Amino acid sequence: MLALRGEFELTLHKRQGEAPALAYPRGETPTHWITMGMDPDLDQCLAIALRDMIALLGERGGLSREDAYMLCSLAVDFRVTQTVNTHRGVHAMLAKSLLV
Repeated sequence: MLALRGEFELTLHKRQGEAPALAYPRGETPTHWITMGMDPDLDQCLAIALRDMIALLGERGGLSREDAYMLCSLAVDFRVTQTVNTHRGVHAMLAKSLLV
């Protein structure tokens, strides 16, 4: 059996001022931003990941909620992360190159 190997760098960001707390972790690769949603209902997982991606695009790209939603509908890939027992998860991936 082959094991998955990789390197991870975890960064703790302390809240600054009135910044909202994150409900779920976010991920970042050299090429993509990633948001996640967990819930027993896959539709809710998708909604959570989408809302967080819209917020991330406002923070990182300065997009309005409407423009961020439009970009998400065209360019975000949603993938099922897990379906173990009653736990479900979805992650949303957006290529960083789209906001250059």
